[in-house]
Amino acid sequence: MKRFLRRFFYAFGPRSRRWVRRGVYAPVDLWTLLRHGGRPHYNGIPLPLPGEIFTGGGDFLANGLLFKQFFQDLGGLQSHESVLDIGSGLGRMAIPLTDYLVSPAQYRGFDVVDVAVQLCQKRITRRYPHFQFAHVALVNDLYTLEGSSADHFIFPYADHQFDFAWATSVFTHMERHEVINYLREARRVIRPGGRFLATFFLVDDIARQAAQGGAYDFSVQRGEDWYMDAEVKGANVGFAPGHVQLWAKETGWSAAQVYLGRWSGRLGETTDFQDIVIFS
Repeated sequence: MKRFLRRFFYAFGPRSRRWVRRGVYAPVDLWTLLRHGGRPHYNGIPLPLPGEIFTGGGDFLANGLLFKQFFQDLGGLQSHESVLDIGSGLGRMAIPLTDYLVSPAQYRGFDVVDVAVQLCQKRITRRYPHFQFAHVALVNDLYTLEGSSADHFIFPYADHQFDFAWATSVFTHMERHEVINYLREARRVIRPGGRFLATFFLVDDIARQAAQGGAYDFSVQRGEDWYMDAEVKGANVGFAPGHVQLWAKETGWSAAQVYLGRWSGRLGETTDFQDIVIFS
């Protein structure tokens, strides 16, 4: 059923999908407003309603708080360090960091969805000016059909500007040449000794066997990579772990530590839903 609903949802265009979600979640949004006596907040910042969220599932704030801890525990993020949020969305990762990052720390984030950037500027930057967001016009058939290709995109930041960066649920929606470019650009803008946390769907034999017939069965293969949808390429992409390790070396990273996720239903210890890789 979940796979059928996903395919039905992907049949709409990127903008239409957001309106479809708003309609489907309208009762949930109303209940959220009634239960909280208005829109819920964190650290003085209004949070998006469930129907407004167009990236990922689960609890918006709880997920952001969880990754805030991952940034510290797995990535070694310190409160004074400057950070880059690749695919900042509606501020899922930014909002929980507003009560952690202190001067001289600077937050910078960019996203391909213009309305998301505008909402973050309105809700976050006005209250916390050291949190800045930028829109970049790049094509991704899951989120937008307008803009340039991400495989040649140059991040609009100086060399060695940041101590730490992340791309959560970003590389799961990009093709390999785009991911490789982003790994190279992240290496350029991060200072020596810096770290980069990214999430993936790492598809090895164990993951494929465990996921077979489930909601995350990567059944479409193009070249050496795996896709969940034959039409919408950005609707979840999986890569072989060995390829990600190779790309890390090719783009200048000295190490890539993997923390396996539970998305496939694999047995054994897992860290989060998606696989996490710490590049250093």
